[in-house]
Amino acid sequence: VSAMRHLKLAFRTLLKTPFVTGVAILSLALGIGANAAIFSLFDQLLLRPLPVPHPEELVNLAAPGPNPGSQSCNQAGDCTEVWSYPMFRDLEKAQSVLTGIAAHRAFGASLSYKGEPLTGDGSFVSGSYFSVLSLRPTLGRLLGPADDQTIGGSFVAVLSYSYWAAHFGSDPGVVGQTLTVNGHPMEIVGVAPRGFEGTTLGSRPLVFIPITMRGTLEGDKRYENRRNYWIYLFGRLKPGVAIPQARTALNGIYHPIITDVEAGLQEGMSDKTLTRFKAKEITVEPGQKGQSSMHQEAKTPLLLLFGVTAIVLLIACANIANL
Repeated sequence: VSAMRHLKLAFRTLLKTPFVTGVAILSLALGIGANAAIFSLFDQLLLRPLPVPHPEELVNLAAPGPNPGSQSCNQAGDCTEVWSYPMFRDLEKAQSVLTGIAAHRAFGASLSYKGEPLTGDGSFVSGSYFSVLSLRPTLGRLLGPADDQTIGGSFVAVLSYSYWAAHFGSDPGVVGQTLTVNGHPMEIVGVAPRGFEGTTLGSRPLVFIPITMRGTLEGDKRYENRRNYWIYLFGRLKPGVAIPQARTALNGIYHPIITDVEAGLQEGMSDKTLTRFKAKEITVEPGQKGQSSMHQEAKTPLLLLFGVTAIVLLIACANIANL
């Protein structure tokens, strides 16, 4: 009863001073609204994990240091994080501390289905990509190891859920139909799970294509060139395996390949750079948020913006107290 009496008194007081009440409500609305909006962006870019089972088990792989040769990187990370295709296969075959290693590469996709064109992002992925992420299809099947065994031999595609829903009307009969990707007909074999938009923040692939089809769709057929760095790698830790253990095991595979195979392929490299090249080590970092250069690029601006909006809210509260 006492609480209700105080509440009624508060409302009567507020109604007696409509100008002050209006200014107070507007100040709080601006302060709280700005903080909510910035925190939502902060959460999306820096905090939210990938919508996959047990994202905390995922790890990103890189080998910072000299990468002599051809380097091609994108929003998934800088040029110190890209790998050659042969090294990816070497690590994939020999490693034993991860449930698997997945490779991916974003590309510009020009799509056409029944004469309706659309441009957007696509993603070249290894046959291990969806299994490492522990994802299940919404429809049909996802890409698997059998889809990337032969260079240029798998004309198949998996649609993203959002692309399927928006441009195919969620038609279950889409499996088995033909989608033209960058001028090449591809058989649609499945639809990715709802909510999954790839593993690179800032890129929302409409289609997922076997990584062995990059030469066919983009013209770069230098798959066996160990000096051609262009793919990004991540893996999933096996149960009971910690990051330091995984790093040690992977470097035990990596170093002999670097020193015995790849060091001899380097041409025109100074002795100092060659020493740095041989000393490179694989880094294993938490990968629950996927791979994206935006994580690092947006961190400082967002923290500053979040701090500014917090100050704005404090000033709003101080103004209300003064009123």
